[in-house]
Amino acid sequence: MRILFLHSSSDTYGASKIFLQTVAIAQKNGHTAIVVLSNNGSLEKSLTAIGVDVHIVNLGIIRRQYFNLAGILNRFQKWCTAFSTLNTLIQSHQIDIIFSNTAAVLIGGFVAGRNGLKHIWHIHEIIEKPAFLHRFLAWRFRVTADQLIMVSKAVENHWQHALPANKIIQIYNGIEPIKPSSSPDFKTTLHIPANALVIGMAARIHYWKGQSYFVEIARAMLIKQLNEASISNVDSNNQIKAFPPLYFLIAGDPFPGYEYLLDALQAQLKDPIFKDRIFYIGLVKEMDVFYRSIDLLILPSQQPDPLPTVILEAMQYGIPVAATAQGGALEMVNENETGIFIPLNNAAVAAEKINAILPASIRHQIGAAGKERVATHFSQSAFEKNITAVFEK
Repeated sequence: MRILFLHSSSDTYGASKIFLQTVAIAQKNGHTAIVVLSNNGSLEKSLTAIGVDVHIVNLGIIRRQYFNLAGILNRFQKWCTAFSTLNTLIQSHQIDIIFSNTAAVLIGGFVAGRNGLKHIWHIHEIIEKPAFLHRFLAWRFRVTADQLIMVSKAVENHWQHALPANKIIQIYNGIEPIKPSSSPDFKTTLHIPANALVIGMAARIHYWKGQSYFVEIARAMLIKQLNEASISNVDSNNQIKAFPPLYFLIAGDPFPGYEYLLDALQAQLKDPIFKDRIFYIGLVKEMDVFYRSIDLLILPSQQPDPLPTVILEAMQYGIPVAATAQGGALEMVNENETGIFIPLNNAAVAAEKINAILPASIRHQIGAAGKERVATHFSQSAFEKNITAVFEK
């Protein structure tokens, strides 16, 4: 078959990584993949490297910044232009199926319906607010998709009330081994002490991803450690206790249009308590370097995260995970076995729970269990088998 794949961005974050895998699986199984991205970027280069025909077309991707009259008019204009371009691609490449990745790609359903083509829609989102957007997307899913792939039970449960059961299939993302890097880790480049414990977060900078909450947790942990070091630094044998110093890394860049959130984050980090203890490292192109640098991952999402890839990646590296108890994390983390859950808005309690699993013996036990869980339940082979079955159907 000849499949036209549409995706909302050209970054290297979770949904884009899964998109790259999906396109590669289609090619591996003898299908011809033609990809349309809304902008140039690292994903475009990765797709081109595996021989995919990539086109850059502004698909009028839905973002919250367009939820106003001027924004709606702007999106409508982009849809009209994209519609014409996609029709040309469909005719010239004799497309059989359209595959839309993420709920933000609305145009796939329109163009599939106009051309009488089957439409597969891969849904990675849980959208609770605004309510009108939830209702609108549920309607578009229902009337324009022949098959809806939900990335987790949480995503399926969120949308299924408005959708025919026979259109829904739930497929967990599969995680590939991250490409090893020869670059030095951040402990080396940032001159972090060898005995330090490094706690990391990696996500697009967005208001619901929780970067600000991560900083609050870091503050609570640093204050507690400083207090303990000054009050009880001597054990029962009058020996000086060695407290491994805590350091923190924040990886990720903002969505276009949300740069003001990065400004707010950097202002928050100017607090003297964070001096040389917390580092914003921006977009990390070689994630192997990031995971080799950390001892624990925090995912402090403030809204349900559908199936956060960073949890799978961290567990693949044998790194314990602390996540807010919502969304896909509830299906990925076995509490107190492969990680822990932290409260949504209580940094002091979150810090206490994280401190409890910092001893090396506990971290290593949790990390080993997480590594096994990823291999068993979120393997690349299982994902490939399930996605292949969708294409064949």
